[in-house]
Amino acid sequence: MSTEDSNTDDASVSRDEVRATAKKVSARIHGRKIAKRIVITVVIIAAVAAAAWWVWRTVAPELERDVVTPQNVTSEDGIDVLSLMPEGERSETVDDPIELDVYVDYMSPESGDIGTELLPQIYDLLDEGVVTLDIHPVSLLAGQSNGSQYSTRAAGAVMCVVSGAPESFRDVNQALLTDQPELSTEGYTDEELGQIALDAGAEGVNNCIIDRKYATWVSEATDRASDGPLIGTQDVQLGDALVVVDGELYDGSLADAGEFTQFLLTLQSEEYFGGTTDEESQ
Repeated sequence: MSTEDSNTDDASVSRDEVRATAKKVSARIHGRKIAKRIVITVVIIAAVAAAAWWVWRTVAPELERDVVTPQNVTSEDGIDVLSLMPEGERSETVDDPIELDVYVDYMSPESGDIGTELLPQIYDLLDEGVVTLDIHPVSLLAGQSNGSQYSTRAAGAVMCVVSGAPESFRDVNQALLTDQPELSTEGYTDEELGQIALDAGAEGVNNCIIDRKYATWVSEATDRASDGPLIGTQDVQLGDALVVVDGELYDGSLADAGEFTQFLLTLQSEEYFGGTTDEESQ
């Protein structure tokens, strides 16, 4: 074999080796791409599965529960605060007292204003027999707590107190309104809600709160209130923080107790003296 033939054979072998090596490299790169795609797909599937599991854990149990109606609620799904007090501590109401209906979502900052600024004054007027008071816990902001359904759980916890330890309702209600979690956070856990209730004097309701006994009722009561004007009003629609006075929406500041008190005094004076029209005053 000539030297030229030998060089040609060596070049051919070298090219074959390069091709073989290139094929191996290409196969490894292709394999890595496939593996990377598989890993990405697995991560996506895992994330979707985790999200689905979270939704199932937090929402599905409420959908599957039987509706249990709390004790001590009115036909309008409200809490008659005066009726929760022991009989010996209840005040005699004046003739034709002002009727107050307060709607609160425990995740709502404006409901927090009601609890902090208005309710202490309202409770004083209630104790004096000047007003009646029905409080309606609702869950309009249940979707704004990172999937934890806090508004529903907190309102359900309150209904556990109303049913099992009604004398502690005021304190529990105030604790949840005046020390609220931030909007768009998960809020208190069920165990923390139980501890808040216990710290406010409500004993024997922890299991009810953790079991979310009244969560489904709260959701359905909110749906009923959302279906048209609120009962006892002509055109007031449900909101996450409302004060309704004798069937009319109070549209003043929910964070100004003085303004609200002046509104009530003016209303009471007009009702007492019968009011005057512009034509009668001329």
